[in-house]
Amino acid sequence: MWVVTVFNNINDIRIFEYTTKNEATSKLEKYTNAILSYTK
Repeated sequence: MWVVTVFNNINDIRIFEYTTKNEATSKLEKYTNAILSYTK
């Protein structure tokens, strides 16, 4: 599972889960304050 974590501020952290890397990187490109990670 690919995970995009968006850090809006200290009290607002959002997590989006995707099945493919393409979906996740597409979402990641929309943010400057986010990271991409992978988990099994």
